[in-house]
Amino acid sequence: MTAFLEKHRKLIFYLILCLSFVMIYAYNLLTPYLSDDYAYLIDVRKATSLWDLVKQQYGEYLSNSGRVIGQFNVRLSLYGSKQIFNVVNSGMFLALLLLIYQNVRRKKKHDFFVLLLTITFLWKFTVDFGQTMLWICGSCNYLWGSVIILAFFTLYRHFLEREEAVRHQGTLALLLFLFGIAAGWCNENTSGGGLLLVLMYSLNFWWEKRKEKQKGIYPFMIAGVTGMCLGILGMIAAPGVRKRSATMSEDQYTGLVGLLSRIYKTTVSVRKLFFALLVVITILFVILVLQKKLKTWTQIRTNDSVLFAVAFVATSYVLALIPTPQNRAFFGAGVFLMTACIQGIVDIREDETVISAIKYSLVSILCLWLFFTYVENLVNLARIYREENERIELIKADKEDPEGDGIVVIPQYREAFRTPFSVAHDSDLTEDKDYWINLFYEVYYDVGNITAIPRDEWDEFYGDKEQ
Repeated sequence: MTAFLEKHRKLIFYLILCLSFVMIYAYNLLTPYLSDDYAYLIDVRKATSLWDLVKQQYGEYLSNSGRVIGQFNVRLSLYGSKQIFNVVNSGMFLALLLLIYQNVRRKKKHDFFVLLLTITFLWKFTVDFGQTMLWICGSCNYLWGSVIILAFFTLYRHFLEREEAVRHQGTLALLLFLFGIAAGWCNENTSGGGLLLVLMYSLNFWWEKRKEKQKGIYPFMIAGVTGMCLGILGMIAAPGVRKRSATMSEDQYTGLVGLLSRIYKTTVSVRKLFFALLVVITILFVILVLQKKLKTWTQIRTNDSVLFAVAFVATSYVLALIPTPQNRAFFGAGVFLMTACIQGIVDIREDETVISAIKYSLVSILCLWLFFTYVENLVNLARIYREENERIELIKADKEDPEGDGIVVIPQYREAFRTPFSVAHDSDLTEDKDYWINLFYEVYYDVGNITAIPRDEWDEFYGDKEQ
């Protein structure tokens, strides 16, 4: 069996990649427009050209958000076909998967063990998967943003580790400067975490070159870091950020007490979202210490798992500087922690049978978990998709009915269909016609008002009549 796997390693690797794309593509197909998608759809449908989208985004930069790249990608995705987005978003998931894989060092060529570990970690431990990987507004900001940030870091790291690959210093510096601006302008805390990673790897590079009395700083390094700093500055200095911050609810405490309160809340969120991964990374560090791979300061400061874990901590706790964020703000931190864990698993020596058994049992159990979880939630996503289409048909039927009064009552999603792979239930319509998502539907579908009631009540009062 082992001989067969080794012989067909490359084929198995690419088959796993293809299967991974199909799996996420099916979930994208079954994710309709949801939540804030409708707010942007209302705006985007007014645009008649790409330039109109640019002007709309500039208006948002002045009034609401500094995330120019993420929010513009939202507009671009909604301007085009949902089917195009499904393909592109699935490709972005694959890109994140491969970028994490690429940043894991000391693995085999076409290492499908590491690939499977990365796939199952993403499905198991991604923060609010439905909001950050599938929902258009969320995925364009978190998934796509993390891909851009990690792609920049991966390219930057490539040239740090392969100086001989640097041919044209000026061209490379310009490329990384522009790429750095894009990576810095994606997401406040994740871009900051990416910058920290770049700085830590650059410092290690400079330190090693200094000991060898060689050149330790190249133009592309200065250009890349400068670009990221400018991107982050452009994002946090947006007029819309200040306006939005002024309207956000703040803790009752201010000053040092307020900061300590937010640090406490961040700690609670970190425990809630990442406890399993924190247990894994703790065990890995203990084993690496026992195997004398984290014995000296040099080993610690250059260890990839340690560096990514530091980026995770910084990316998480920088959120304590702002009012309590949504869980999805920890998405990028989770990506860094997953990378740290996967790298640690790879770095553990397998000279003891029990260690080898644990490693391969872990990925086998995660694959088993993914199979059952995927099938169950695929069905729930299909049910939600069906119910959303049914509700839209009810709205359109009332609008087209000459005797319609413009007052539409639709059923809420069945609670039994709730799934962490969809934001549908967390942003469902309510009985209050003035609720924010109700208003979005009313404006987008151009009806008087829309209310939603529990499914069993709707079936009792309206089901027979609609049939």
